[in-house]
Amino acid sequence: MTQKISVRDVAEAAGVSIGSVSRVLNGTGYASQALRARVHAAVEALNYEPSFAARHLRTGRSKTVGYLVSNIGNPLLAAHFSEVEKHMQAAGYSMLVGNTLDQPRRDRELVALFETRRLEGIIAAPSLESADPADSLFSACSLPVVILDRETPLPMDTVYLDHRSGVKQAMAYLISLGHRRIALFGPGEHIRPGREKLLGYRDALAEAGLVFDPALVCMSRSAIDSSRTQMAAMLALSAPPTAIIGLGTRLLSGAIYVARKAGLDIPGDLSVIGIGTPETLELMYPPLTTLRFDIERAAEAAAHLMLDRLGGEGGTQPRIVNVPLDLVLGESCATAAPR
Repeated sequence: MTQKISVRDVAEAAGVSIGSVSRVLNGTGYASQALRARVHAAVEALNYEPSFAARHLRTGRSKTVGYLVSNIGNPLLAAHFSEVEKHMQAAGYSMLVGNTLDQPRRDRELVALFETRRLEGIIAAPSLESADPADSLFSACSLPVVILDRETPLPMDTVYLDHRSGVKQAMAYLISLGHRRIALFGPGEHIRPGREKLLGYRDALAEAGLVFDPALVCMSRSAIDSSRTQMAAMLALSAPPTAIIGLGTRLLSGAIYVARKAGLDIPGDLSVIGIGTPETLELMYPPLTTLRFDIERAAEAAAHLMLDRLGGEGGTQPRIVNVPLDLVLGESCATAAPR
């Protein structure tokens, strides 16, 4: 059996005291740059892995933050987590992911788990929203919390995405191309992103003097739902859509699948605007016109809000960061064909 490397081994290899190794690895007390370099060189040479349990007992801190998300399989959410983790790791924190799969009961279980595990904070995009402070997911939570794109009745630091302006911009572009029958696929109105996207859709229709048709709207309760049935129903309308905005990876792919199976050409017969990461969108042909949000900026904002709270900074008032969405033109939209 391979002998486990200890702090004493690291100290001997670096030629320093055990206390010096502890100061460097735990970030407590003063340690010169030369001392830190010697300790880190010994750690790397010995492939030493600090004991999480021992550090927790010694310092009373887990140096771990929870990340609560509705579906980590969503490429956008996975990319956001990766960026948040990068910032938190640079500050010496680990992250523990809790995946709710849009189940409110699971939201509450995970918040309780994070507290039981003595995590130091929670960055959360819960599947549950409530207007009642007493019924809030975090009403009894003692940890600092940063909310991702959800509305909460409690005063909390929050990072919002400007879905309303983004969808309005996408709609204005399609309307400028002559489209009047535009379908919207997005998350349900039970969470802020769905409500804001629908508001942007309605704003653009009203400004263009177009009538809202609920038959052209598919707001899904779950981000993992498909949209094939709804898209098939839209194409069967007497006046089917000439353009779609698909704001969800599965929602978009399901709608495009049905359109292509029906023999529709993109963008000749159907203009398409989607949302996604550059990696997923590279698989689309023709290159997709997209609503893009700055994942790096949103992640940096969430991480810094959390790190401020963990460091005893940030003041007493909740802080709000708004991240815009930009329309990036590809080749999936064209002038509406006359009907």
